[in-house]
Amino acid sequence: APNLRLARPDAPPAPDAADVFAILVREHGERLLAYLRASVPSSAVDDLFQDTVLVAWRRLGDYDRTRPFGAWLRGIARNIVMDFWSRAGRERPTDDALLDGIDRRAAEHDRGDREEFRAQLVRLERCVAALPDEYRTVIHHCYRLDAPVATIAAEVGASVEAVKKRLQRARGMIAACMDAKGTNGATA
Repeated sequence: APNLRLARPDAPPAPDAADVFAILVREHGERLLAYLRASVPSSAVDDLFQDTVLVAWRRLGDYDRTRPFGAWLRGIARNIVMDFWSRAGRERPTDDALLDGIDRRAAEHDRGDREEFRAQLVRLERCVAALPDEYRTVIHHCYRLDAPVATIAAEVGASVEAVKKRLQRARGMIAACMDAKGTNGATA
């Protein structure tokens, strides 16, 4: 029989593909709209935005996760825009240089988003490393090893309630550490 592991009862549900896709579209939506606004009449922007998102959803399996999502989304939009002008039987009034410039600026923002995410991960790792041992241990078992609270309790020789309290306190310490480092601009 396959080894099925049930999710911890206190763990949030794992996001599914639709949730992750919606988050990514929200993150990149403004840059996609800017791209479309520079490409087509304002009356067509909303429809082409929806078309782009629909095509991206249908082709999500083709997306290469090692590449920036925003650039992939704008590439789909570019094809949809070209099709729009072809169906309209008119020459596109926006030149490629303008669209390339918008795409470059959006890619810079995409890189900035990734760099900020990486900086937050570094801050998180440092905040976890700064925890007292008893808190760092339960965080490690819970979030790195995905161990149930009862298993953690047995491992560290504490009651289930004590482990829950340690997790709660550790999460509070991590949040305070992240807030402190985030407000003063420090990344280390």
